[in-house]
Amino acid sequence: MKFIKILLIFLVLNSCVKQEKVEVQIPVYRFDKELFTIDSNNYDDKVNDWDSKLPEFYDYYLRHHINMQYTNDSVRKSNVLLFTSHPDVISFQKNIDKKFENVKYIEEKFNIAFSRYLELFPDSTIPKKIIFNNSFNSYAVDVFKETLLIGLDFYLAESHPAVNIWKYLMVRYDEKFMMADVMEYWITSMFINKNNPSNFQENLIFKGKIMFLIKTILNEEDDIVFRFLEEDMNWCEINESNIWNEIISLDIMYNKDYNSYSTFFSDSPFTKGMPKESPGRLGYWVGYKIIESYMNNNRVSLSELMKNDNSQEILLQSKYKP
Repeated sequence: MKFIKILLIFLVLNSCVKQEKVEVQIPVYRFDKELFTIDSNNYDDKVNDWDSKLPEFYDYYLRHHINMQYTNDSVRKSNVLLFTSHPDVISFQKNIDKKFENVKYIEEKFNIAFSRYLELFPDSTIPKKIIFNNSFNSYAVDVFKETLLIGLDFYLAESHPAVNIWKYLMVRYDEKFMMADVMEYWITSMFINKNNPSNFQENLIFKGKIMFLIKTILNEEDDIVFRFLEEDMNWCEINESNIWNEIISLDIMYNKDYNSYSTFFSDSPFTKGMPKESPGRLGYWVGYKIIESYMNNNRVSLSELMKNDNSQEILLQSKYKP
């Protein structure tokens, strides 16, 4: 089985050999560090510099990432200076500084991943800039005007200062999952309008496509791609047939009530309708297995795969029978 997976990925990558080699260098900015260099003396100069380098980002960050409210520049300045001098906030940032003193190796990972992405989809777009910030538990990944925003606080693992985060969520707070989080967010934003899933089956197939692309681009182990614990991956592999049979018995393929099956695609302690040993977001893995089977049984390119929004056709032609 492992040999077949490796062979399938090789064939997908090999189909792109004739495409032009792409190498990108995406500019990176450590806003998290810069924000904590601000004081009453340099405030205006700092803000002017940010407005020049990162137009409109400063206000977006304050309002949408740390939920800061203000009615004018004077109130904004006062609130920012109070915020950046608060002991808890300073302690939080120190944890990030210690964990991510240097992000050059992460920058290189991004450049490699987005280079591969452009090789596969040369007409697509990639981030014009990457900004690292402390999102203070708002967003791990966000996009603002073609700029990729990454909250480093979401990747502190055991160094995260919060004590009220559910264990199943805390598992995700690991740096090793950063690339998969980013690629999922970006690829989804590029293809969601074309696929526009509206029922369980369409979500299953769409998430499977995204996971298959991430696996192809990052070439990482499954637990990294799906952001599961190793024991969760083992449970999925052992129970693959039972999982599929249970999905069929739930009779939810054409269900349009997302809330009734949301745990198949959202972080949760387990997937509703499945044993409590199951991981949340089980639909990601099942969808991937369907797409893996589809690509193994049909001679189609990744571009053709993403253009095909007929989930029923993909499911039938996948011949998926675990």
